[in-house]
Amino acid sequence: RDPEEPSQSSLNFKPPTEPSVVIANLQSAIEQKNAANYISCFADPVKGNAPFIFTPSPEAAGLYTGALESWTLGDEQAYFENLIARSSAQAYSSLTLTATGSTVSADSVVYGYDYTFVFEHGDAGFPRIARGTLQFTLRASQSNFWMIQRWVDFKTTNDISWSHFKGRVSD
Repeated sequence: RDPEEPSQSSLNFKPPTEPSVVIANLQSAIEQKNAANYISCFADPVKGNAPFIFTPSPEAAGLYTGALESWTLGDEQAYFENLIARSSAQAYSSLTLTATGSTVSADSVVYGYDYTFVFEHGDAGFPRIARGTLQFTLRASQSNFWMIQRWVDFKTTNDISWSHFKGRVSD
């Protein structure tokens, strides 16, 4: 007989023993619309890590001041869950990253990427594609698992930045 298709519960989350695994986990969590795997990519102060810091693009920060000014890990989780709720299970979502540079230090890695974030949703008046540049600072936890501790977003094209998605959907 034919082997069974893998179920949606085997969702490709790998232990983040290297910084690159965190990035791969983030991409697959977005493609699979898996909020638990998505939020597992970020630093959680409850687990003894430094708090997660998000710096939005200045354009989005001006437009969504209240929502984006003191962003927390809880805000990150709520945003992604809200985004999933506005999308059908079959709707397309992806994150394409093109490396622009990296810096390795004793306790962290900083990755720069040009990104294209695509998330099909039901909000007719809002774009489905965000493009820009971002910088992730990753750190290892006490258990030697890597996570994104800092995220800085930049609007670099005529498209909206990812920060606009966060501001729009967090309301």
